[in-house]
Amino acid sequence: MKKKLFSAFVLTVFLCAAGRSQQFTEDDRFALTAGIEFKLIQNIPVFNLDSAVLIDPDQNFRAVYELQDGFGFGGVIRMRLSRVWNLETGLHYTRRRYRFEINDLQTSFSDETHFRVVGYEIPLKGLVYIQLGDDLYMNVALGASANFFASDVIGLQNIYNIKGFKPSWVRLGVMGNVGVEYRTRKDGYFYLGASWHQMVGEIMRTEVNYFREGSPPAFRQRDILDGTYFAIDFRYFINPTVKKKKPKVNRVIPDWKNM
Repeated sequence: MKKKLFSAFVLTVFLCAAGRSQQFTEDDRFALTAGIEFKLIQNIPVFNLDSAVLIDPDQNFRAVYELQDGFGFGGVIRMRLSRVWNLETGLHYTRRRYRFEINDLQTSFSDETHFRVVGYEIPLKGLVYIQLGDDLYMNVALGASANFFASDVIGLQNIYNIKGFKPSWVRLGVMGNVGVEYRTRKDGYFYLGASWHQMVGEIMRTEVNYFREGSPPAFRQRDILDGTYFAIDFRYFINPTVKKKKPKVNRVIPDWKNM
């Protein structure tokens, strides 16, 4: 429910920005710019991101895993199509870090470990922006992303392990971001904002195996890993290159009769 409210908020801001951007006075010629992006993935408790509690059917053990943090970086390409619409794409590397805790409900054993999920994103977003000041702009973007994950995940300890298996080699996601951009004439554009990446379906299926005192049989539980995240974004763009309009050439038609 909270994820839907956040998505609705981004959509509302996007539509409002699209309406107000009609007042933007910059030349609407096609422009192309490129930049770099760095994002800090955060676990906001209010959204309860990727948190799961696992208890095996016979209640022998309890396991908890949750998204702890992560980061991402990559390149961004922005194309200005008109004074209203812009298009953004790029290629990003992401690494999510999860905290995993296990407790034996029959003994006093407990332990904690971490595992990481590495992925790559190819986003495609529509973007609009409004001018807040001489050099300050607010922009909002909505779009989708193709997500590729490098490999399956396995974490091995002495008496338990956690495994993650990819159900497919690519997963789709819906994403949006809101931010503020400071533009300079010589040094490029500087951006600070926040983004939300909502996965469509799970990115992995997890399996936890616990061997009490290190001996079989294993107590087992399964669940899914969603992969949705919230991030703080930092970007830098070089100054855009603008396709200049060709000047009109006035043709002079000679007056052959009076020559």
